[in-house]
Amino acid sequence: MNMQSIDRSALFAGVTATAALLATAAFPAAIERAIPSTTRIIFEEGRYIEFGVAYADPDQSGDDVTLPPLLSPSNTPLSFQGNTGDVFDGSWNFSGSYKADINDRWSYALLFDQPFGADTSYGNGPMTGPAGTFNYDGTTAELNTFHITGVLAYDIQENMKIFGGLRAQRLDANAAIPFVGPTAGLPGYTVDTNEDWGYGYMLGWAYEKPEIALRVALSYHSAIDHDLKTTEFGSIDTETDVTTPQSAMLEFQTGVAANTLVFGSIRWVDWSDFAIEPPSYVAATSGRPLVDYADDWWTYNLGVGYQFREDFAASLSVTYEPSIGGELTTLGPYDGRTTLNIGAAYDVNESLNLSGGITYGTIGDTYNVLDTDFNDGTVWGAGLRVGYSF
Repeated sequence: MNMQSIDRSALFAGVTATAALLATAAFPAAIERAIPSTTRIIFEEGRYIEFGVAYADPDQSGDDVTLPPLLSPSNTPLSFQGNTGDVFDGSWNFSGSYKADINDRWSYALLFDQPFGADTSYGNGPMTGPAGTFNYDGTTAELNTFHITGVLAYDIQENMKIFGGLRAQRLDANAAIPFVGPTAGLPGYTVDTNEDWGYGYMLGWAYEKPEIALRVALSYHSAIDHDLKTTEFGSIDTETDVTTPQSAMLEFQTGVAANTLVFGSIRWVDWSDFAIEPPSYVAATSGRPLVDYADDWWTYNLGVGYQFREDFAASLSVTYEPSIGGELTTLGPYDGRTTLNIGAAYDVNESLNLSGGITYGTIGDTYNVLDTDFNDGTVWGAGLRVGYSF
């Protein structure tokens, strides 16, 4: 069966692009906000530019609190019952890329995205107990990143590419935990950082067989180190080293019938080596990091795309992230996710393609150091992408 029309169609490029965009809108693991897909861009023909925007709105809340003796005014465990209210704010994510050929074998691409982020804000949800009330109100976390990648790709042979490039990443963050400080004789904890640039690299390999719309690609993104100047407790100047994690991803697609494409990906991120450990916070909490993760995260995506007519195609995919288990940070309390993603792509003309979609699913249950159980979380999101060939 000849499936060349699938591989050459901008519609299916739009469908797979939307799948990547919806993965961003589906609230990826830990503090991740965008899943890179360099491979797709380097297969665009000629000169190509695109812009994308995604919005994610997770809903997660926690029940009850048990203060350990260290945090209890009476030096004995204290229990409070109630609900935190929604702990996450909605967030926007923007991306863009440009690709062009140098000659018959060499091409390059420039990409912009926002790979990591946090938007945590606890509202007024008091919990009551024999000793009075406890409130998470004022517990916040904000982390922002901007990421630029320059990529060179080389055609080893007609059906095979290798590619690699340099990455520049800017990071800044702030957080507040009102109930940490008093137990150490200090006011409620706050931390603010400067804006720091760090640098890394990426490498990849890709193979395609156009006659059956087959494409397989493997890519690796290095860790990036940041040396942050931090101000803790409002007045204590310290330095905090943060390394955003390395990752690897296998992407694939293949035609399975006329006008039908199956696509998916498997991704690993080295979150077990990630930690945010401001010195004064660590000292005030007897060695506990502000943020860390017990294990690496794996993400699986599988979908099918169908071209309904010459200028319109749609896709349905599922994203699954298994739970890593164990206690997670109060500043990002969710563990794993399962989402359903629906996307569509439309060719406005030979040069302009529009694609977009929506996603909805569940985010995994977890608990924090205060035995607050965070459960029954959900997330919805939407994404829009505009691509132009010239």
